[in-house]
Amino acid sequence: MAEYAPQYNLFRTINRLASVSQFVFWAVLVFSIVPVAFKQFCEAQNLINLINIFNIIGISLFFILEVISDYILIPQADSKRRDDFIDNSFGSIFSPNNSVGYYDNDEVSKGLYKASVNLFENCFFTYSLVKITTTKKIVSPAIMLLFMVAFAYYGFKEVPFALSVLQALFSANILGLLIKQLILLNRLTTIQDSWIALFQHEDIKSNTHKYQTSVYRYWLQYETLHSKINAGIPEKIYNKNNPSLTEEWKKMKLKYNIS
Repeated sequence: MAEYAPQYNLFRTINRLASVSQFVFWAVLVFSIVPVAFKQFCEAQNLINLINIFNIIGISLFFILEVISDYILIPQADSKRRDDFIDNSFGSIFSPNNSVGYYDNDEVSKGLYKASVNLFENCFFTYSLVKITTTKKIVSPAIMLLFMVAFAYYGFKEVPFALSVLQALFSANILGLLIKQLILLNRLTTIQDSWIALFQHEDIKSNTHKYQTSVYRYWLQYETLHSKINAGIPEKIYNKNNPSLTEEWKKMKLKYNIS
């Protein structure tokens, strides 16, 4: 069971930024309604202007946090994860601090076969955790999207045009999250099935190089997907499910004669 991995701290920071982004989102959503309420019941133009400025700052902050996470922190975390993967699979020393218990394949000899086993495990864990989080990651953004579309539409008539445009862009961002989650689950399903099919060959351990093109192909498919769409698994969910998934992986190793 995973005790340490060099990318853990960065992903903790990424998850914290995601929590701040979520808070900012709901704050902007609530304060987007306030100017309309003030117009209905009183004339407090100065306060309305102040709220609109807050909303613009909040939406801008949301996008800044997304940029920092998606284009700075996630690539750094992935780089550390890949270096550690190569070290664990082939015995290199690219990472100054290697993972402890992150891969459950210590009995497998280093080389291409161990790389394929580690990749199979990575895909299994990612696929399983994404399935667990999919319902929440689809339902919650879907509800948020409906609210944002409604307020953006109403905002074009009731609040300043610039704020309405920002609300519409905000809605598009939430829609993008929905689409990414569905694409991620679909592609992981395909890659997982490919690894299962590959490990059904009885000679994959003794004659790994015979299947090396398939190993490299599935490896690149997984890494390309991982770099484009971050699974975004909350630390709490990972820690909760890691023990049971580790046991499931041990059963899969027995099933596919991985040793």
